[in-house]
Amino acid sequence: MQAQAPSGSVWRCAILVLATLLILAGVGPARAESGAVPFDWTELYAGGFAGVGLADNQIVDIDGFANWGRPGWSVDYDKTGGVGGMLLGKRFDTGLIPLRVELDATFGSLSADTNRLDPRDLDETARSKYRWITTARAGLEHTVGPVTLFASGGLALARIANAVTDIDFGPDMPTRKDPDDSFSQTSTEVGWVVGAGIEAPLSEVWTLRLEGSYLDFGWGGHEVNRSGNGRCGPGNPRRPCPYRIENTLGLIRLAIIRRFDW
Repeated sequence: MQAQAPSGSVWRCAILVLATLLILAGVGPARAESGAVPFDWTELYAGGFAGVGLADNQIVDIDGFANWGRPGWSVDYDKTGGVGGMLLGKRFDTGLIPLRVELDATFGSLSADTNRLDPRDLDETARSKYRWITTARAGLEHTVGPVTLFASGGLALARIANAVTDIDFGPDMPTRKDPDDSFSQTSTEVGWVVGAGIEAPLSEVWTLRLEGSYLDFGWGGHEVNRSGNGRCGPGNPRRPCPYRIENTLGLIRLAIIRRFDW
C-alpha cells in the first residue's frame, strides 16, 4: 500500500475558502463606523512573528526503482516545527477598497523525512528541509468593528534542501552509504502563497495579528543510479532513475506589528 500522511490539500482548501470569503466581504466600503482605534490607510508598518509550520512533502519513484516494480510509488512525509521572522508592509487607499502590500522573511526548524521509499528494506531515507522562506504579497482588507480581516497572495521564495540517502548492507559487506543511489540538492525555489488572517489594535500604534498561509513550491526532478549501471525497474533499460519531489508548506503565525505615519 502507498504510505499515507496528512496532505497539504487540507491547508490549501481551508485557506482558499477563507480567503475567498474575506475578498467578497471586502468589496465595497471597508471602513466600519465604530469606536475602534482608527487606521491610517496610507501607513507603513513593521513587526515580528512566531508560530508553527507544517513541512508537507511528497516523493514519487517514477519507474519503481526503490520499491522495485512499483512505478509511480509515492510517499508523503511531513513534520511540524517552530518558525519566527519579520515583516514589512504598507497600506494604500484606492478610494474603494483598502489594499496592502507586504514582504516577510521566515526562519525556523522545518524539515521532514521518511524511510518508506523502499517499504521492504527501509534502507532509503528521503528528507526535505526549509532553510529560509520569504514572500511578497498583495491583499485586500475589511474592517469589522474593532478588528480587521485580510486576505493576500503572491510570490514565495525558499531555500530548500532535498535528499535521498540509500544505505547498503548485507551479510558479506559493511553497512555504508551508496553514493550512486543517493543525492543531496539545495536550491532556491520559486512558488506561490495565499493567506488570510485577523488583526486587532492593542493601542494607537500597536496591532496583534493571527494568520494562516499556504505555500506551494511545485515539483522538482532528481536522479539516482546516476552511473546507469542498474535498471530502474523490471524490463527498463540501464540508465539513471528519476524521482520527483513536491514541497509545500503551511504556516500559522502570531505577529506583533507597529504602525508608522508615512
